[in-house]
Amino acid sequence: MNSIEPWLVVERQLQAYNARDLPEFLAQFSADAAIHELGAVDPSSSSIAEIELRYRQLFAASPNLKAEVISRTTFGHVVVDRERIFGRMGGLESVEMLAIYEVRGGRISKLHFVR
Repeated sequence: MNSIEPWLVVERQLQAYNARDLPEFLAQFSADAAIHELGAVDPSSSSIAEIELRYRQLFAASPNLKAEVISRTTFGHVVVDRERIFGRMGGLESVEMLAIYEVRGGRISKLHFVR
C-alpha cells in the first residue's frame, strides 16, 4: 500500500497544471488512467498517451492557463475539487467545474469532470 495522501497527489497535479509542466503533470497519473465527462458513455481519454496529447494541446494553446481550488473534499481515495479555470484555450472568461479524482497506488487512476 502506498502511504501518500490522495489530496497531495491531486495538489501536485494542480501545481504542474498551473506551471504547464507536462512531464510532472503526467507523473501524477497511472499508466492506465482515464478521464470521464459526466454523462458520457465512454471516457474522453482512456490512456496516459491520450491524456498526454490532450494536455499537450491544451497547454500549447493556453499560455495564461491557471486553475484555482474553490473547495476541496477528500473521502478515502477520492478527492473532489470545485475549481475555477482561467485562460483556457486563450479565453478571457473563467469557468467553474467539479473535478473528481480517484487516487490509487499514489497516482490518479480516474478523473471525472462535471461542467
